[in-house]
Amino acid sequence: FTVQERQRKYRRILSEVYQESLLVNMGERLSGQGIAFATGLLAGSIATLVLASRRENEGKQRHASEEDVSSSSPSPSSSKPQSASIQQNGDASQRNHPTKSSRLPPEIRSEMLSRNSLYFSSNNNDGGMDRITDSSVLIVGLGGVGSHTAHMLARAGVKYLRLVDFDQVTLSSLNRHAVATLNDVGLPKATVLCNHLRQICPDGERLVLDPIIKMYTGDAEKDGGMLEPPEGREKW
Repeated sequence: FTVQERQRKYRRILSEVYQESLLVNMGERLSGQGIAFATGLLAGSIATLVLASRRENEGKQRHASEEDVSSSSPSPSSSKPQSASIQQNGDASQRNHPTKSSRLPPEIRSEMLSRNSLYFSSNNNDGGMDRITDSSVLIVGLGGVGSHTAHMLARAGVKYLRLVDFDQVTLSSLNRHAVATLNDVGLPKATVLCNHLRQICPDGERLVLDPIIKMYTGDAEKDGGMLEPPEGREKW
């Protein structure tokens, strides 16, 4: 036999042995998948809780040290730095309700949506882009699908987004969430998404964000007005 023939023979033998071992161990592997999956979920949850607790403690320590520094400094109280948690993660009440200085001039917003306008505006001048910038969308669930949906709708120019999710960002969320980072672990998904979208469009009149940190149950009494259209609209 030549060297090439021997190599091919050895590869064929190894392949047959490997296939036989797979067939023998298939039942054992299938029976152990449930345990492995549950173990993975438990480990991920524990790691998330540990990281969230560590970040919370670090934030409290930084905040305490900043208060000590500011109290000993002669500078006015208005110049106190924000706490580390707000600097890193943002305060939803502050970032989702922009001030007048956050208003975007019409020409700026028009240029931001110029590529969308080229696509959606037709020769018939049917106002396709105007309908998008005046539309309202409800998104229930802000995980691997919902977060990307909300992200792209905001970039497309949709005016009103109601974002519903009861859950928080976990370590296992980071492989599929559209905008979450390691610093967002432990924060509500709705808050994290709103903070990111507000950076894309700081104008609270051109992009209205309505986060609801609550589980959707399908029960009208429990859900309240979660599925009701925005004020001034009869339907979504």
